[in-house]
Amino acid sequence: MNFNEPKLNISLTQIQEAVEDLDPKKNLKNIAASAAEILAESQLSTKWDDVIKMLDNEDISERLRLASHIIFRAKILLDEIERNPMSKTVVYNTMLMMDALEVSNLKGYIQNDTHLEFKNINSETISLESALKKEKVISLIKELQNNHPKKGITWLRREASKVLTAEGLKGFSYRQIMRDTKGLKLD
Repeated sequence: MNFNEPKLNISLTQIQEAVEDLDPKKNLKNIAASAAEILAESQLSTKWDDVIKMLDNEDISERLRLASHIIFRAKILLDEIERNPMSKTVVYNTMLMMDALEVSNLKGYIQNDTHLEFKNINSETISLESALKKEKVISLIKELQNNHPKKGITWLRREASKVLTAEGLKGFSYRQIMRDTKGLKLD
């Protein structure tokens, strides 16, 4: 052991700032607040039910739709962190990956072709919880369809109900999923 090694000159404040930078909850809240400021600057509501209605609203600019999308996704992630505190690591690493993806996209290295699943919902979304539930169901059905391409919508809905119910989630019976995905068009 070498006792003559130089000591790091890091203040307690610098350590605290570094730890805060690693807090995904704080980062997500800050990102959502920045997106909410964009909506507020345009005299648009930042209430959750109003934000949801903006996700696919073609009457507003792409900038405002993206701001609403950021708020919506931040809420999903914050809910997941609250439900499962161990997911913080996954969320943090996803945020770092998305930063790298953004740089890659800007430089033209990777083309990211994503789209909102909300275009697949025909009914009006009346609350954030309803929108989150529909998003979860539709994403799972799409995933199941990719894994089982020859299965029909009835099987996909039943399987989604089994998976979500097995995860301990309530409100995902086959009948509820059928109601929530009425009009869903599969590619």
